Amino acid sequence: MTYDVIILSYSKTKQHKQITLDCIKSLVDAKNRIKINIIVLESYDASVNFKNTKTIFYQQEKFNYNHSMNYGFSLTNSDYVFFCNNDLIFSDGWADACYHVFKMGYDSLSPYCSASHPRFTRTGDYLVSGYQVGFHVSGWCIGVDRKMFKRIGGFNEAVRFWYSDNLYAEQLKIEGVKHALVCNSLVLHLDMGSKTLQTVPNRERASLTSVQRRIYEKEVRRLWNAKR
Repeated sequence: MTYDVIILSYSKTKQHKQITLDCIKSLVDAKNRIKINIIVLESYDASVNFKNTKTIFYQQEKFNYNHSMNYGFSLTNSDYVFFCNNDLIFSDGWADACYHVFKMGYDSLSPYCSASHPRFTRTGDYLVSGYQVGFHVSGWCIGVDRKMFKRIGGFNEAVRFWYSDNLYAEQLKIEGVKHALVCNSLVLHLDMGSKTLQTVPNRERASLTSVQRRIYEKEVRRLWNAKR
């Protein structure tokens, strides 16, 4: 069994590049029975080639998070695919615990982060079902069953950055797909994305964040109306 893991990278500075390097190292070093195939989408430096990965330079005129992830998915072959920020640290057994939950009938899941999910103690195969964004649906790391993801048409690309995971949660609810937070799969989210965002010019940053709310709300209404 192999997982394809897609990581978005932005190597504007040595610090930004190091974040991706640390993420890759943790993936390679983590002890799992599941094999990991790493695909890095680098959006800033075309000369970068990360060791132990398939590194693809993929730059858009206007960045769209979900579009990047959908492109990454087109490069995969495994039955299970993970979509990841680069500011993650993976622990031993994270992949095996997720596989157990997939086999329980969940077609979408997120691993547990000790910083972002302090309300729960990780014990055994404990998991929590739901669609709450930032909790059950952790946009920084989402694992999917390949067939399910293709059936729902991939990630909705109506928004560019903020609310990307919110739209995915709505897609899951509309299609009746079960999602779970896997509490014995530990993947630490360092939350460096906000620092990366500070390097973006103010007008562009606004277009990636606050402006997206109106687009998200309009798209959610459209999706649910289409379902009726």
